[in-house]
Amino acid sequence: MEKNLQLRYWIIPLLTLMVLTGMYFSGVEWAQEIICPTVDWELGLVENMQIALLLLIFMISVIAVIKKKLKIERIAFLLLSVFSLFVFLEEIDYGNHFLMYFKGKDNTIFSDLTGKLNVHNMGNNAKLFKRSIYPLMGILFIVAPLVRDRISNTLLRYLLPRKWIITTALLTAFSYLIPRLLVDHNILKDGGFGINIGEFSEILIYYIFFIYLYEIIFEKSYVA
Repeated sequence: MEKNLQLRYWIIPLLTLMVLTGMYFSGVEWAQEIICPTVDWELGLVENMQIALLLLIFMISVIAVIKKKLKIERIAFLLLSVFSLFVFLEEIDYGNHFLMYFKGKDNTIFSDLTGKLNVHNMGNNAKLFKRSIYPLMGILFIVAPLVRDRISNTLLRYLLPRKWIITTALLTAFSYLIPRLLVDHNILKDGGFGINIGEFSEILIYYIFFIYLYEIIFEKSYVA
Protein backbone atom coordinates (compact mmCIF):
# COMPACT_ATOMS: atom_id res chain seq x y z
CA MET A 1 0.00 0.00 0.00
CA GLU A 2 2.75 2.44 1.01
CA LYS A 3 4.74 1.71 -2.16
CA ASN A 4 1.65 2.23 -4.31
CA LEU A 5 1.06 5.60 -2.67
CA GLN A 6 4.66 6.65 -3.25
CA LEU A 7 4.37 5.66 -6.90
CA ARG A 8 1.22 7.74 -7.30
CA TYR A 9 2.20 10.81 -5.34
CA TRP A 10 5.84 11.42 -6.21
CA ILE A 11 7.68 8.68 -8.11
CA ILE A 12 5.58 8.73 -11.30
CA PRO A 13 5.29 12.54 -11.51
CA LEU A 14 9.00 13.01 -10.73
CA LEU A 15 10.15 10.50 -13.36
CA THR A 16 7.74 11.99 -15.91
CA LEU A 17 9.01 15.51 -15.22
CA MET A 18 12.65 14.40 -15.46
CA VAL A 19 12.08 12.71 -18.84
CA LEU A 20 10.12 15.64 -20.30
CA THR A 21 12.52 18.37 -19.14
CA GLY A 22 15.52 16.21 -20.05
CA MET A 23 14.26 15.86 -23.63
CA TYR A 24 13.33 19.55 -23.77
CA PHE A 25 16.76 20.82 -22.68
CA SER A 26 18.75 18.04 -24.38
CA GLY A 27 19.61 20.00 -27.50
CA VAL A 28 18.64 16.90 -29.51
CA GLU A 29 16.34 18.06 -32.29
CA TRP A 30 14.05 15.02 -32.50
CA ALA A 31 13.59 14.96 -28.71
CA GLN A 32 12.74 18.65 -28.59
CA GLU A 33 10.33 18.24 -31.49
CA ILE A 34 8.41 15.61 -29.51
CA ILE A 35 8.10 17.92 -26.53
CA CYS A 36 7.68 21.24 -28.33
CA PRO A 37 7.19 20.96 -32.12
CA THR A 38 8.41 23.98 -34.08
CA VAL A 39 5.31 23.81 -36.29
CA ASP A 40 3.11 24.41 -33.23
CA TRP A 41 4.18 23.71 -29.63
CA GLU A 42 0.54 23.06 -28.69
CA LEU A 43 0.71 19.81 -30.69
CA GLY A 44 3.60 18.46 -28.60
CA LEU A 45 3.72 15.80 -25.88
CA VAL A 46 3.54 18.27 -22.98
CA GLU A 47 0.35 19.88 -24.22
CA ASN A 48 -1.24 16.55 -25.09
CA MET A 49 -0.47 15.14 -21.65
CA GLN A 50 -2.38 18.09 -20.19
CA ILE A 51 -5.30 17.33 -22.48
CA ALA A 52 -5.24 13.65 -21.49
CA LEU A 53 -5.30 14.50 -17.78
CA LEU A 54 -8.23 16.88 -18.26
CA LEU A 55 -10.13 14.14 -20.07
CA LEU A 56 -9.39 11.75 -17.20
CA ILE A 57 -10.68 14.32 -14.70
CA PHE A 58 -13.84 14.70 -16.79
CA MET A 59 -14.30 10.92 -17.03
CA ILE A 60 -13.91 10.18 -13.31
CA SER A 61 -16.20 13.11 -12.48
CA VAL A 62 -18.90 11.56 -14.68
CA ILE A 63 -18.27 8.20 -12.99
CA ALA A 64 -18.71 9.90 -9.61
CA VAL A 65 -22.10 11.29 -10.68
CA ILE A 66 -23.19 7.67 -11.21
CA LYS A 67 -21.26 6.08 -8.34
CA LYS A 68 -21.87 8.42 -5.41
CA LYS A 69 -25.03 7.99 -3.35
CA LEU A 70 -25.60 11.41 -1.82
CA LYS A 71 -27.53 13.85 -3.99
CA ILE A 72 -25.31 16.81 -3.04
CA GLU A 73 -22.21 14.85 -4.09
CA ARG A 74 -23.73 13.91 -7.42
CA ILE A 75 -24.64 17.54 -8.09
CA ALA A 76 -21.13 18.67 -7.12
CA PHE A 77 -19.50 16.16 -9.45
CA LEU A 78 -21.91 17.04 -12.24
CA LEU A 79 -20.81 20.67 -11.94
CA LEU A 80 -17.19 19.56 -11.79
CA SER A 81 -17.58 17.47 -14.95
CA VAL A 82 -19.00 20.51 -16.79
CA PHE A 83 -16.16 22.69 -15.48
CA SER A 84 -13.47 20.15 -16.45
CA LEU A 85 -14.95 19.94 -19.94
CA PHE A 86 -14.80 23.73 -20.16
CA VAL A 87 -11.11 23.74 -19.10
CA PHE A 88 -10.40 20.98 -21.64
CA LEU A 89 -11.95 23.05 -24.44
CA GLU A 90 -9.99 26.09 -23.26
CA GLU A 91 -6.77 24.06 -23.30
CA ILE A 92 -7.25 23.07 -26.95
CA ASP A 93 -8.52 26.55 -27.92
CA TYR A 94 -11.79 24.87 -28.90
CA GLY A 95 -9.95 22.81 -31.51
CA ASN A 96 -8.16 25.75 -33.11
CA HIS A 97 -4.62 24.37 -33.39
CA PHE A 98 -5.85 20.97 -34.59
CA LEU A 99 -7.92 22.62 -37.32
CA MET A 100 -4.95 24.77 -38.30
CA TYR A 101 -2.59 21.79 -38.51
CA PHE A 102 -4.86 19.34 -40.32
CA LYS A 103 -7.05 21.67 -42.42
CA GLY A 104 -5.09 24.93 -42.65
CA LYS A 105 -7.98 26.90 -41.10
CA ASP A 106 -7.94 28.54 -37.71
CA ASN A 107 -11.61 29.39 -37.24
CA THR A 108 -13.72 27.54 -34.66
CA ILE A 109 -17.32 28.01 -33.58
CA PHE A 110 -16.00 29.79 -30.48
CA SER A 111 -13.75 32.16 -32.45
CA ASP A 112 -16.51 32.85 -34.97
CA LEU A 113 -18.88 33.82 -32.13
CA THR A 114 -16.45 35.79 -29.95
CA GLY A 115 -13.57 36.81 -32.19
CA LYS A 116 -11.19 35.24 -29.64
CA LEU A 117 -9.43 31.87 -29.43
CA ASN A 118 -10.40 31.25 -25.81
CA VAL A 119 -11.55 32.86 -22.57
CA HIS A 120 -8.34 32.59 -20.54
CA ASN A 121 -6.35 34.81 -22.91
CA MET A 122 -8.90 37.62 -22.89
CA GLY A 123 -7.55 40.64 -21.03
CA ASN A 124 -5.94 39.66 -17.71
CA ASN A 125 -7.94 36.44 -17.35
CA ALA A 126 -4.85 34.20 -17.46
CA LYS A 127 -3.24 36.02 -14.53
CA LEU A 128 -6.51 36.10 -12.58
CA PHE A 129 -7.03 32.35 -13.04
CA LYS A 130 -3.49 31.57 -11.91
CA ARG A 131 -3.63 33.92 -8.93
CA SER A 132 -6.79 32.24 -7.74
CA ILE A 133 -5.67 28.63 -8.29
CA TYR A 134 -2.25 28.84 -6.60
CA PRO A 135 -3.53 29.93 -3.15
CA LEU A 136 -6.24 27.24 -3.36
CA MET A 137 -3.60 24.61 -4.12
CA GLY A 138 -1.42 25.81 -1.27
CA ILE A 139 -4.26 25.54 1.23
CA LEU A 140 -5.74 22.28 -0.09
CA PHE A 141 -2.57 20.35 -0.87
CA ILE A 142 -0.04 21.63 1.68
CA VAL A 143 -1.77 23.19 4.70
CA ALA A 144 -4.90 21.00 4.87
CA PRO A 145 -3.12 17.60 4.88
CA LEU A 146 -0.94 18.76 7.79
CA VAL A 147 -3.96 19.55 9.99
CA ARG A 148 -6.23 16.73 8.77
CA ASP A 149 -5.54 14.45 11.76
CA ARG A 150 -6.58 17.20 14.19
CA ILE A 151 -9.99 17.66 12.55
CA SER A 152 -12.97 15.72 13.87
CA ASN A 153 -15.57 16.96 11.39
CA THR A 154 -16.37 14.00 9.13
CA LEU A 155 -17.10 16.12 6.05
CA LEU A 156 -13.79 17.97 6.26
CA ARG A 157 -11.85 14.75 6.87
CA TYR A 158 -13.57 13.29 3.82
CA LEU A 159 -12.58 16.24 1.64
CA LEU A 160 -9.00 16.69 2.85
CA PRO A 161 -6.31 14.68 1.04
CA ARG A 162 -3.59 12.39 2.39
CA LYS A 163 -0.30 13.87 3.55
CA TRP A 164 1.46 12.21 0.64
CA ILE A 165 -0.07 14.81 -1.67
CA ILE A 166 2.28 17.42 -0.17
CA THR A 167 5.11 15.79 -2.13
CA THR A 168 3.10 16.19 -5.35
CA ALA A 169 2.45 19.84 -4.49
CA LEU A 170 6.17 20.47 -3.98
CA LEU A 171 6.96 18.78 -7.29
CA THR A 172 4.37 21.05 -8.93
CA ALA A 173 6.22 24.11 -7.63
CA PHE A 174 9.59 22.72 -8.76
CA SER A 175 8.16 21.87 -12.19
CA TYR A 176 7.68 25.61 -12.72
CA LEU A 177 10.68 27.02 -10.88
CA ILE A 178 13.44 24.77 -12.26
CA PRO A 179 12.71 25.19 -16.01
CA ARG A 180 12.12 28.91 -15.45
CA LEU A 181 15.46 29.37 -13.67
CA LEU A 182 17.33 27.31 -16.26
CA VAL A 183 15.99 29.52 -19.06
CA ASP A 184 16.07 32.90 -17.31
CA HIS A 185 19.70 32.45 -16.19
CA ASN A 186 20.81 30.96 -19.53
CA ILE A 187 22.01 27.80 -17.80
CA LEU A 188 20.52 25.65 -20.58
CA LYS A 189 19.22 26.66 -23.99
CA ASP A 190 15.46 27.06 -24.21
CA GLY A 191 13.83 24.27 -26.23
CA GLY A 192 11.05 26.37 -27.77
CA PHE A 193 8.43 27.30 -25.17
CA GLY A 194 9.95 30.70 -24.45
CA ILE A 195 7.59 32.69 -22.24
CA ASN A 196 5.36 29.60 -22.03
CA ILE A 197 7.98 27.60 -20.10
CA GLY A 198 5.34 27.13 -17.37
CA GLU A 199 3.70 24.45 -19.54
CA PHE A 200 5.57 21.78 -17.56
CA SER A 201 3.89 22.87 -14.34
CA GLU A 202 0.43 22.68 -15.93
CA ILE A 203 0.88 18.91 -16.29
CA LEU A 204 1.49 18.63 -12.54
CA ILE A 205 -1.39 21.00 -11.73
CA TYR A 206 -3.85 18.81 -13.63
CA TYR A 207 -2.23 15.66 -12.24
CA ILE A 208 -2.52 16.72 -8.60
CA PHE A 209 -6.22 17.50 -9.03
CA PHE A 210 -6.69 14.16 -10.77
CA ILE A 211 -5.15 12.12 -7.94
CA TYR A 212 -7.04 14.19 -5.36
CA LEU A 213 -10.36 13.46 -7.07
CA TYR A 214 -9.39 9.83 -7.63
CA GLU A 215 -8.87 9.46 -3.88
CA ILE A 216 -12.30 10.92 -3.07
CA ILE A 217 -14.18 9.07 -5.80
CA PHE A 218 -12.67 5.59 -5.60
CA GLU A 219 -11.09 5.32 -2.15
CA LYS A 220 -13.46 7.22 0.14
CA SER A 221 -17.12 7.20 1.07
CA TYR A 222 -18.77 9.96 3.04
CA VAL A 223 -20.77 8.89 6.07
CA ALA A 224 -22.57 11.70 7.88
